[in-house]
Amino acid sequence: MKLNNRFLFGMLSLLLAAIIAFVALPTIARQTNGKTEIVRITQPVQKGEQITAANTEVVEVGSFNLPPNIARSLEDVNGLYATADLAQGDYILTTKVSMAPISSDVALNSIPSGMTAISLTVKTLASGLSDKLQPGDIIRIYHFLDTAEEVPELRYVRVLSVTDADGINVDNTKEPTGDEEKKQSATITVLASPEQARIITMLENDGVAHVALVSRGNDALAEELLSLQAQSILEIYYPELLEETAAPDEGNRETAGETAEPSPNPPDAEADNGSAGNGTAAPQN
Repeated sequence: MKLNNRFLFGMLSLLLAAIIAFVALPTIARQTNGKTEIVRITQPVQKGEQITAANTEVVEVGSFNLPPNIARSLEDVNGLYATADLAQGDYILTTKVSMAPISSDVALNSIPSGMTAISLTVKTLASGLSDKLQPGDIIRIYHFLDTAEEVPELRYVRVLSVTDADGINVDNTKEPTGDEEKKQSATITVLASPEQARIITMLENDGVAHVALVSRGNDALAEELLSLQAQSILEIYYPELLEETAAPDEGNRETAGETAEPSPNPPDAEADNGSAGNGTAAPQN
């Protein structure tokens, strides 16, 4: 019995060794030694720069353990735009390219339909909130010519970005480190309706615009304030639209009033009847 067990174990070991030698090892060898073509960066490509044949090359590399979303031919990426900085020698992944040109300002890539992005000049340190504004802030814009005036159309406006005199974004969320100098705000870019954009354009050429911070870091409040501003613009410029939407509601209320049956005993009448039933009478002069 012991001999038979040893013989059986020996045969199984030989069989397993044969499988490893003739099946597993060749398969692994083919995977590790296999070659495939990929696209590689030949010179640095900055975020937003277009990928072309001038800054790429197609090379043959080992196919083992390559990401599935790697670009394998120039046709896959030619004319696309880098969504991240690419260094020389980098492989191109489909997650790092975009068909549409991109901007360093992410907010400018997704402006809602019917809205615009427009900038106003920060003419003094105080008028720009002392370089404290941040993207996403809700601000109120005041106008000063001879006197300070509130602009109803600009009570609640969302800030998209703050830039310096060279058009470079200013990050007011961080304090300068080391010898770095704090950049001074020169312009404020906001999200505006066409009506608001027209007024901001006029303010640029007439007096000084001052901004005041209304809300920061509260998304629910921001949406509520922007909704109030949109309603205010409708009331100022398109009151007829509000009347049209209000008319059906009034008609429904009138219809409801016509169908309602009057109470046979209104509260005042019931009170009078009750007084009469108790035998009390109003004093007569």
